[in-house]
Amino acid sequence: MMRRSRLFLIIGLIAALMALAGLWQWRAHERDGSAALARGLAALDRGDARTARVELMNAIKDNPRSAVARAAQARALADLGDGAGAQVEVERARSLGQAPAATRAIMAQAYFLQGDFAGALAEARATDLPEDQALDAAHVIARAALAEGDVRESETALKRALALNARDSDTWVEVGRLRMATGDQAGAIAAADQAVALNPKSALALGLRAELTRTQYGLVAALPWFDRAMAVNPDSVPVLEQYAATLADAGQASRMLAMTRRILALDPGNARAWMMQAVMAARAGQDDLARKLLERTGGRLDGEPATQLLRGILHLQDGNPLLAAQTLAPLVDAQPWNRPARILLGRAYADNGDQMSAAATLAPIVAQQDADPYVLTLAARVQESLGDRAMASDMLARAAWPVRPAASVFATALPNGAPADPATAHDNIPYIRALLTAGRNDEALERARLLNRANPGAPAAWLILGDVLQANGQGREAVRAYEAGANIRFDRDAALRLVSALQQTGNGPRAEQVARLFLRQHPMDRDMLRLVAGFAIAREDWRSAERLLQALRAQVGDNDALLMTDLARVSLEQRKQKAALAYARHGYALMPGNPVTADMLGWVLLRSDAKGPMAVDLLEKAVALAPSVPVLQMHLGQAYAAAGRKGEARLALNRAASVRDFGNRQEALAALKAL
Repeated sequence: MMRRSRLFLIIGLIAALMALAGLWQWRAHERDGSAALARGLAALDRGDARTARVELMNAIKDNPRSAVARAAQARALADLGDGAGAQVEVERARSLGQAPAATRAIMAQAYFLQGDFAGALAEARATDLPEDQALDAAHVIARAALAEGDVRESETALKRALALNARDSDTWVEVGRLRMATGDQAGAIAAADQAVALNPKSALALGLRAELTRTQYGLVAALPWFDRAMAVNPDSVPVLEQYAATLADAGQASRMLAMTRRILALDPGNARAWMMQAVMAARAGQDDLARKLLERTGGRLDGEPATQLLRGILHLQDGNPLLAAQTLAPLVDAQPWNRPARILLGRAYADNGDQMSAAATLAPIVAQQDADPYVLTLAARVQESLGDRAMASDMLARAAWPVRPAASVFATALPNGAPADPATAHDNIPYIRALLTAGRNDEALERARLLNRANPGAPAAWLILGDVLQANGQGREAVRAYEAGANIRFDRDAALRLVSALQQTGNGPRAEQVARLFLRQHPMDRDMLRLVAGFAIAREDWRSAERLLQALRAQVGDNDALLMTDLARVSLEQRKQKAALAYARHGYALMPGNPVTADMLGWVLLRSDAKGPMAVDLLEKAVALAPSVPVLQMHLGQAYAAAGRKGEARLALNRAASVRDFGNRQEALAALKAL
């Protein structure tokens, strides 16, 4: 018994000594940073750069002369998008004896993140690049070459990457982004699908698929893909940025704000998060807050179109049109088809007294058949200031016309000579538009077909083909081209073109279906809110129309005369006479020379049994401004009938009923019969 007790005592003593030795060894590892280094490297291997960064900071604190820890920290910082920090750590690792070859790919990525594309390419192409870094280096070369506009070199680098490892998910993400940049949307979708198939747990692959779903199907359809990406890696800042932007465009402001706060918790200096909050503040009319938030970007996004547009808006709101013009002019030069920027720049020039520049800036939009009343009115005021009253009157007459024509191609000056390569969208689309503007439709069609055959996966090539077919009177063929483009990228341009083409070919129900589908995915889109409300009015679905119009009003305010007129009508049809009269009066005050506003105020007064001649006077004014519009004649005829002026009523109602395709012809005939 004594021997057994002694044996247990010895075993216990040995175990205690082993535990003490393990503890001493663990503390020694902690003191020299090797344990933290091991944990940091393990976190890097599983893709957790944030945990790795913290562990490696501890490792460097305990052993600041560890070149391995410095190099690993550079990798973590590069993965987190901190190019400057990664560069500093690489330089320290090299100064501590790390061979430059061992950190080529990391340094290349660090340079790229800072916008030093030449430096990135030099590191990634170094002759001493180790074989195990070739794949990462190829990714950097692809990105840097694309950033410098060298698409061919970017493609070559990615082919090399696929040759090294065709089953690398990150490579397929890079392929998808290259195809997005070159307009090959279908190819980008295929690449993203391949990336997800190879690694369903890759937040970058899922994030790319979310971005492509957003453009292919819509904002709402993309949200589940973003949710999947966040479930994999809730700390992926690039994915969070795209998710927040999508929520903002979808009108989910509170969720977007929460997302940007999460981004800032992970990356306190994140410029995009501050920018998104600034845009949200501007939309809410909080201009001072928007300015403060925009300043927090530190100027890092000043070269981007969205920032330039927001700054221009804020300068105009601040009563500084000169600064607004200086901000918006470079944007319009870089993006001549950016309609909101061009309108704002025209207004800035006009407010600053530079009427010649304002006229020149607005001219391409004014030349379009579907120029909206606001632009035409602004351009008319500019022409009045220049002394051209005849042109101003013509523009005001167009602004007052109650029926908006179909969308037309943006006017373009014809360049000297055709682009040498008929397959490049960047050069050929402006050239094709210029051919259309010059009336050379056959040449435009031939060029559009060549471009489309060379780029079947590019939605822009389908849309320009549809534009040319539409201009040539081939409406059904145009619909097919627009549908093909919309199936790849269902954005506003594709949706509006398709809706217009379907309406012109007599397929109204299908046009409404497309408009509603787009609005479900983009519930904040102003153009589609107005369009779908119009369809609801045509169906006499007054409640739905009012809901849509009020959603539009929440965005644009009360200074849209035609919106006020539409609200007056839907209110009147729902027997809300007081609201109808308020809307109609306000719309008429905003645009008294418009036949629609005059007609609506007169009609509301008539339907409200208002006494006096004002209703008839307004309806007569509307007909005088637009005598060929049958609904105005019908309203005037009914007003004459109510006033006992049967002869004049019969004449006006006959004019309305004589228009065979007038939607309310039966109502006009019934009113005639009742006389």
